[in-house]
Amino acid sequence: MTRDGTARALGRHAVFAASALALLVAACSEKTGGRDAPKGQVVARLDGTDITLLEVNAELADAQIPPGMSRREAERAALQNIITRRQLMKVAKERKLHQNPQFKLQERRVSEQLLVQALARDIAAKVPDVTREEADRFIAENPQMFAERTIFSVDQIVFPRPPELEKLPLAEAKTMEAVEAVLNAAGIEFRRQPGQLDTLGANPAFVREISGILAKNPNELFMFPAPVLGGQVMIVNRVTGRRVVPFTGERARSAALQMLKNQRIQEALAAEVKKQQEAAKTLVTYQEGFAPPEKPEAPDEALTKAAGAAPDLPKPDVSGAPGSAPAGP
Repeated sequence: MTRDGTARALGRHAVFAASALALLVAACSEKTGGRDAPKGQVVARLDGTDITLLEVNAELADAQIPPGMSRREAERAALQNIITRRQLMKVAKERKLHQNPQFKLQERRVSEQLLVQALARDIAAKVPDVTREEADRFIAENPQMFAERTIFSVDQIVFPRPPELEKLPLAEAKTMEAVEAVLNAAGIEFRRQPGQLDTLGANPAFVREISGILAKNPNELFMFPAPVLGGQVMIVNRVTGRRVVPFTGERARSAALQMLKNQRIQEALAAEVKKQQEAAKTLVTYQEGFAPPEKPEAPDEALTKAAGAAPDLPKPDVSGAPGSAPAGP
């Protein structure tokens, strides 16, 4: 068997949980005039503290406004969430919960995560744009993803990655049944299912390697970590069919531009991670048993685990291009 492996911090609560009763109470208690009525960017004042439109917009930043709800209605609901949260925060402080050691640990971790995310966005914003010439060259150098784009039908075995994956005799398994036997013997649960892999949008190096493997032996099994699960789930594949669905023209160029830009962003982020990992070696001392293993994590794996450090990267626009999930990492 051939193997290949490459592979936010805080989840935002929905802002539309405010009840109709809460909105009604707020409406009844709202000041409608006088010198103390909020104006301009100040949309409300809670116990003497201003709440600004900027804060309301931040509350709505990642929210999906339900159909039929106007922007102003969403802003009112978001404002009520802010007011309720601050009132609850006041109660927590009155009970001195912010002095709890566990809270302080979580507060520090969240603060670190937000700063790392801000750094990642700053790095991404400074990555130079890709030129049309570079995109055209990328398309020409990767025909498997564009003019010869292929969608594979595959037989798959999906299983959780065990701590010592390398010790399993999977390299000796030449059939899917043999893979099942290895996993059964190791007591590893798995599921077998049909699937599809699309070379469009996949890692170019991965596509070239798999294409080379299948050119030599169309029945060769290949394995890779599920790209959306942080490498903790492995997928064994056997190709059962294929069809060529060319992806060309201006839409292909636009997709190539975005792919290359995302690639550059990931490379810049990985370079910064590696730089800081190297710098830390001269600054840190470990208690016995806590030092990292001799083989360090690859920078891209470390970045993936850095509590959402990487910004959300735009996906290439492949709308209208029939296909399925990208082919692996």
